[in-house]
Amino acid sequence: MVNLEPLVAAIADEDRRLRALLDGIPAERRDRPVGEGIMSPKETVGHLAFWDGFTVRFFAAKLVGQVDRDEKFDFERLNREQIRQLRSRPWDEVLAAYDAATAELLRFLGARWRELSADERECFLTPLRHRRHHRLLLARSLRGPQAPPGRRQEQA
Repeated sequence: MVNLEPLVAAIADEDRRLRALLDGIPAERRDRPVGEGIMSPKETVGHLAFWDGFTVRFFAAKLVGQVDRDEKFDFERLNREQIRQLRSRPWDEVLAAYDAATAELLRFLGARWRELSADERECFLTPLRHRRHHRLLLARSLRGPQAPPGRRQEQA
C-alpha cells in the first residue's frame, strides 16, 4: 500500500537530487547527449516534465470519468514527438516546464489522493521510479566510462 507522505517526500527527494546533478552541468553541455542513445540533460528534464504532466492530466480525467478504459496510447510516438519539440526550446523554458510539472504532480497528489483507488495510488510510484531511472542514467553517463573494480587502486 502506498502512503501519500512517503511518496511525496520521495518525489521531492528525487527532484532535489536531479537539481543537484543539473547544477553541476555546464550550460554548454545541457543540449548535448551525454552518451550513445542517452538523452541530453535538457531532453531528460523535458521528458520528465511531459510525462509527469501527462500522468496528472490522465488521472484527473479518469477521476471524472473522461478516460475511455479501452483507449490506447502510442507512448513511443508521443515520446519521439516530445523530444523533437524539446530540442528547439531554450533551457530555461524546459526547466520551467519541469518545475511546473513537478509542482502540479505534488499538488494533484495532495488534493486528489483520497479519490484515488489503491491501484491508482500504486500507479503514482511510476513517476517516482521514472525520475529515479533518468537521474541515475544521466549521472552515470556524465561520469563517463568507469574503470573495472580494482583497477583504480592499481593505477594509484
